[in-house]
Amino acid sequence: MLVRPGPAGRGGGDFAVDLAKMYTINLGRPRPSLPARIRFWLTDYELHCVACYRFGRWAARLRESRPLLGVAALGIFWFWNRHNMRIHHADIGRRAEIGPGLLVMHRSGIIIGPALIGSNCVLHHNVTIGQRIAAGDHGVPTIGDDAWIGPGAVISGAITVGDGCTISAGTVLSKDVPPRSLVGGNPGRVIARDYDNGNMINFVVPGKAAEAPSPILGDE
Repeated sequence: MLVRPGPAGRGGGDFAVDLAKMYTINLGRPRPSLPARIRFWLTDYELHCVACYRFGRWAARLRESRPLLGVAALGIFWFWNRHNMRIHHADIGRRAEIGPGLLVMHRSGIIIGPALIGSNCVLHHNVTIGQRIAAGDHGVPTIGDDAWIGPGAVISGAITVGDGCTISAGTVLSKDVPPRSLVGGNPGRVIARDYDNGNMINFVVPGKAAEAPSPILGDE
């Protein structure tokens, strides 16, 4: 079922789940030791890109309740995001609505504009998701839960990608695809139906992201 984080996102709840997923995949457990967490925070640049996106969502939420602090936080996000664009060539815009369990496998070249993306999304390098623009189409994609999006994929326009879809490397997708589809080609088309991408998703977060304990501050 597609997760809708809301206009400003759920902030810390979603990011706590992102962290638990990244810790489990990279460090073998959702609540590693404090030294392991510190090393991971300092050296994992994919984490930095996800953290920047979640911070931008939090800053937008803060601006609604405390405008001055929110504007300052959005300024920090702007500089942080520009740094990611310049150094990592990654831009995950704060207007994208992405559910918990976001995993960036390779950060370089990821561009995500306005879009609605469910939980447990896996992104690889050189992925573009956003408005189509051509012929005045300003619609944005809606992507379901448990989507695996391969290197070089482009997903654009007011289309719906069902839950559990696998978008193969180099796919250019501009039309709806049903759940659990394996999609490939340019233009993108369904290659196989009822395709199981469970091994590719690797780790599926449990429900109720907002109730997840903080992997940063919690005890082991």
